[in-house]
Amino acid sequence: MPKTRPAGPRHPLGRAGLLPVVVATVLATGCTVTDVERQASPVPTPVARTLRTPDTLLGLPRSGAPLPTGLPRFRLNELTREAAPATSTVEGVYGRGRPTPETIVVSAVSGTVTDPQATLDRLLKPYRIPKPRSVEFGRYGGEARCGRARTADEGHLTACAWADPEVAGVVVFLTGTRQPDRKEDFLTIRDELEQPTG
Repeated sequence: MPKTRPAGPRHPLGRAGLLPVVVATVLATGCTVTDVERQASPVPTPVARTLRTPDTLLGLPRSGAPLPTGLPRFRLNELTREAAPATSTVEGVYGRGRPTPETIVVSAVSGTVTDPQATLDRLLKPYRIPKPRSVEFGRYGGEARCGRARTADEGHLTACAWADPEVAGVVVFLTGTRQPDRKEDFLTIRDELEQPTG
């Protein structure tokens, strides 16, 4: 009578056994964990917007004082060409003198921005920022970058620009002393300037 070989104990498939299966699945689908996470990230829904000029920004009143001599700027008449035909514009200077001298300059335009990336490059060019960095763009989407530089009178400057298919603009923070990170201030100001239509 032929001998039957006793069946060995059956072991559940461990992590080491699962790994090749997972790798094979990833290779077959062409996806990585990062790709899956990126696909799952919500994309802001485009919203029609118009621009408004607030009476205050970050607690600073709108000012009629002239800008510091030699401050580089992307002027409003130049900016309107970035979103032709322009549907609304905003340009303002906000600040107060002592005891905390700070000035905020804002310029923005709404319309049709055909090339947001190229517009963003042009918006920051006058400020000669060595290494502008991408930052959070806020609830309306698009692209945003911020960077630091110095003014002709040795003041400190932070410029943040943004652009999407409908709105483009730049916010400049000017102080006499070194500034903290202004990304949150930039997002607050963008929300103040842009208002949904309808």
